[in-house]
Amino acid sequence: MKLSTRLVLLILGCLLPILTAQVYSQVNLYAERHEQLSGLVLRQAELANADMSSIVDSVRQLGALAGQLPSVRTSSVRSSGLDCTSRLTALRQDLTQYRFLALFSPTDGSLLCASDGMPSEFAGTEAPWLPDLLNTTDLRVGQLVSVPTQGGGFLPIAVHMPGVGAGDEARVLVAAISTDWLQKHLESAKIDRSPAMARATMIVTDRDGDIVGRVPNVHSSAGRRVPDWMRLLINHDGPGVETITDPGGRTIVAAYVPSSVPPAGMTVINALVLPDLTADIDQATYQDLLVIGGAAIVALILAWVAGRRFIYQPTEALLQAARRWREGDLSARARLTDAGSEFAALGQSFNAMAAGLQAREMERRMQSSFLEAQVAERTRELSESNNRLQVEIAGREKTEAALHQAQKLQAVGQLAGGIAHDFNNMLATVLGNLELMERRVSQAGDDWAGADTDRLLRLIERATGAVTRGGQLTSRLLAFSRRQRLAARATDVNALLRELITLATSTLGRRVQVVSELADELWPAMVDPSQVEAAILNLCLNARDAMPEGGQLTIHTTNVLIEPGSRRHAESELTPGGYVQICISDTGVGMTPEVRARAFDPFFTTKGPSAGSGLGLSQVYGMARQSGGSVAIASKPNDGTRVTLCLPRAMNVTATESRPASELPELPGPGVQNELILVVDDDHAVRQVTVEMARDLGCEVAQAAGGEQALALVDKLTPAPKLVLLDYAMPGMNGLQLARALRERGISAPIALVTGYAELSEADVAAGQLAGLLRKPFTIRELQALLTQLRAAAETGTLPCLETGLAER
Repeated sequence: MKLSTRLVLLILGCLLPILTAQVYSQVNLYAERHEQLSGLVLRQAELANADMSSIVDSVRQLGALAGQLPSVRTSSVRSSGLDCTSRLTALRQDLTQYRFLALFSPTDGSLLCASDGMPSEFAGTEAPWLPDLLNTTDLRVGQLVSVPTQGGGFLPIAVHMPGVGAGDEARVLVAAISTDWLQKHLESAKIDRSPAMARATMIVTDRDGDIVGRVPNVHSSAGRRVPDWMRLLINHDGPGVETITDPGGRTIVAAYVPSSVPPAGMTVINALVLPDLTADIDQATYQDLLVIGGAAIVALILAWVAGRRFIYQPTEALLQAARRWREGDLSARARLTDAGSEFAALGQSFNAMAAGLQAREMERRMQSSFLEAQVAERTRELSESNNRLQVEIAGREKTEAALHQAQKLQAVGQLAGGIAHDFNNMLATVLGNLELMERRVSQAGDDWAGADTDRLLRLIERATGAVTRGGQLTSRLLAFSRRQRLAARATDVNALLRELITLATSTLGRRVQVVSELADELWPAMVDPSQVEAAILNLCLNARDAMPEGGQLTIHTTNVLIEPGSRRHAESELTPGGYVQICISDTGVGMTPEVRARAFDPFFTTKGPSAGSGLGLSQVYGMARQSGGSVAIASKPNDGTRVTLCLPRAMNVTATESRPASELPELPGPGVQNELILVVDDDHAVRQVTVEMARDLGCEVAQAAGGEQALALVDKLTPAPKLVLLDYAMPGMNGLQLARALRERGISAPIALVTGYAELSEADVAAGQLAGLLRKPFTIRELQALLTQLRAAAETGTLPCLETGLAER
């Protein structure tokens, strides 16, 4: 038998299994395709049902949101409902899928309020679709409602809104989803757009079988009934796929998700005509048969040609392999079928040579890949190191900025602490002598002329005011450095601001319009009211100076909750919790970035030399940080300034009463006669003025300039002193050490510190078993109040706590 004949028979024998396999493959492909597309039809129906569930869940979330609105929660038929209507209208304008939003009472079905878009035929009357929705205790999807007057319909969904308080009535919010919007949504949300699935028909119905939406939408299907031959799909217990026949005799694969599956009340049907399903399979089978037939003819021709050219073919194969080896393709092999020929032996030798070269080439490539992997790994390590370095640099810059601010605080704190004692001693001397002069002038007889008396009183008043301003300057320094003691208590910030706005309106002038936006139900803040009032007044005055031609000053308050791990927690220095936020904004000239960066620096001011001390914003910063809050400035040139002050929320609120600053007590009268008081102070001037004040109050006074002198004097005094006033910062023995030494010597009289030292802690005062503390400079009224407190402690035999024993200025 000739070689060409053998090749032809061999090719025919090879083609027969291929043809058999192709027929078998087509049969299996048809069944597999049917099963796959059935799964796709069901998947598309389930995705559409999930989409409808998300729409219903959005209505549930809308009900939860509306339930938090006071106007919606408390609306009733007895009120105008205008605020509730405007709220619902605003929500409906933002959510275009709803035709209208309406709030009903579940008890009598009355309409409480509704947004715009509600058909007029349903207003004031009980609609037939409403009673079924009012009975829901959670969420219920209603029946499709047609509105002939508006050329469309809607699907009502009811959400039960329970009352928040004990006396609040439950509500039912009805959200009407527009069928036009739902139709467009189904068209845009169709997931599988393959050629086969593009022919599928998607239908969404309500519980009664009325079509809510259909894709594709043929002749406006909304509101029509599902055909009877498809209604059996609605009554199933769970999702599935069935093959049914339509009235025209066509076989249809229909997937369904019945109304019993959430969201309860809607059925999703996805149907595909079976001939459309198999049309592409038939076409593919026909094309495959054509390809196989053509391949068989070509193979026969090639076999005949190969048989005639038996010698040429192996030679050409060797030449082709040699060319590919020369071009670098060492995977090429010489394919020779006749194993007994010389060409086959020669081809095997060439193939062995190519295999050896290929092995060495693979080894070289593996080594190159290994080196590239090492380089990539090293590059990755360097990149990670660089990223860590960048993070460390950013953290270091943040730490350096915080350290710089802390160093500024420490510097001013050391300055304030250093000058507070000596400065307050001087102020106490001046203030005490001025008050003694005032009392002397007031008690003068007829030798003094009335005009001279008035003139001296005015001079004394001016000097007293200068001393008070000096004390305020020290307090501002201490407030910025956070060494000033704050009398924090639960404070109604809105009430404080209302009083301050009344004062500021007249102080700021007519060209400045003050606008207040105070939040309802604002939390109380745990702050020192006087410090907050001073800080707000400073900010208002700064805003006035920034608007020389006039403008608007806005004071806004709100509640702020800092969540752990939130963006605001990461960007601010505040700890998680509740805060009362006060925003003061103006329409003034604003600040440059350079000025804003230095705004909180002490003694920094852009005003003239006589227009300010540069401590206003520093005091605000110190008060906020010491209170546990923060302060921030947002400003641009010619775009106004906004100062945001965050103060900690007071968790335990107790009723507090404050006496107006204008109601000052009268000058004190004589105290207890022949009451011996021991006064110890190393500053001669302060000691003398304290002694004069005590004597002016009717007391007998024994004085000492230091601890050793005081101990020696106590041993000689008969009887022992009834009250003891000690300075804290004295050479040799400070006030607390002297107090302990007096206790050891049996002195049981109440002891109080009269000091200008700034850093005296409450723990130190409590450890010394003291009954009171008086800050320098002080007035004779404050001294009398302290003595009264000490007498009360002596009568009861118990030491009051520091807070009640503290004589505040």
